[in-house]
Amino acid sequence: MSAFSNKTVLITGATGLMGSHIASFLLKENNVKIAALSRNKEKLERIYKEYIKAGRVKIIAQDASKPINDDIGCIDYIFHAASPISGAVIKESPVDVIEPNVLGTKYLLDFLKNQAQKTGKKGRLILFSSATVYANNTSENITVKEDETSIADSLDAVNSPYSESKRFIEVLAKAYSRQYGIETIIARFSYIYGPVPYMPNTAFYEFINKAERGEDITLNNSDIARRDNIYVEDAVRGVVLIAEKGISGESYNVSSNGDLGNFKAVDEMAQIISHQINETLNFKTQVKYLSEKSENRKPGICMDNNKLKQLGWNIEYSIEQGIKETINYYLNNYWCYIYNFCITFSNLI
Repeated sequence: MSAFSNKTVLITGATGLMGSHIASFLLKENNVKIAALSRNKEKLERIYKEYIKAGRVKIIAQDASKPINDDIGCIDYIFHAASPISGAVIKESPVDVIEPNVLGTKYLLDFLKNQAQKTGKKGRLILFSSATVYANNTSENITVKEDETSIADSLDAVNSPYSESKRFIEVLAKAYSRQYGIETIIARFSYIYGPVPYMPNTAFYEFINKAERGEDITLNNSDIARRDNIYVEDAVRGVVLIAEKGISGESYNVSSNGDLGNFKAVDEMAQIISHQINETLNFKTQVKYLSEKSENRKPGICMDNNKLKQLGWNIEYSIEQGIKETINYYLNNYWCYIYNFCITFSNLI
């Protein structure tokens, strides 16, 4: 019997990559109930239709930056997965990035504080942070542990609304833990990839969309830094284990450490996507660069995952396996392909 038996779990960002996969993982256990929060009611109803009918999922259609109503009942675990990750959103609508991270986290912490005061039940918040709390100011690839957060990117960096809001919510969660005794655990994720019904607006999914239409993948340059990538199923097993066995107030890297070929740059992932789709569909797509190809890359960051491994976790998916699973999902789920094609097309007109 797991720690989630007969528990109620709130998942924010429940239609996204991690949120939907966490829900699917936990719902395999018959006596777990889910409160699934996302802005889009239609998406929630489509993804959780059968579980809503069975009374195992309650949907909450609201923005993650708004307070949670007490009428949802007592919550045992919260997975705060809601956070915009699109580069375009970060650049063009930075406030829309900061609010769900900062305000959303504060409202969830207040919810657990009020719940404990009113009912005596202590819930546990699993806060989703990211690799962006680390920075690399060296000329070489580095591997970082959880306590190596003293180096940060410039506040003027385009990505700073995302990275700095992630750093701040970690401080906020630890402050609530010290002052009010709220159980909080910080999960710092490397770049997560994998299948999701509604594709995020990121390069990885754009590559799949283009290659599955037989189009070439075009990149600006080839000096892109390698990064730590992790397949969604490995990430879900890791964060669920942290929720169950992690120590309150601690941070855990949920990452591949670059193992099984997962230390790859975006353009290298594009090459794998193109190759696998060409083999599957007999296409001849190519990865093309707008500038002259360079053999030199910017320094990248790997995230040490030994702390997570000590809880009994290990990575299972290589980069090739994870990408293959993702491609096959979209080829086998036609409605997802059509929906995401329409979204891509609408962004072009």
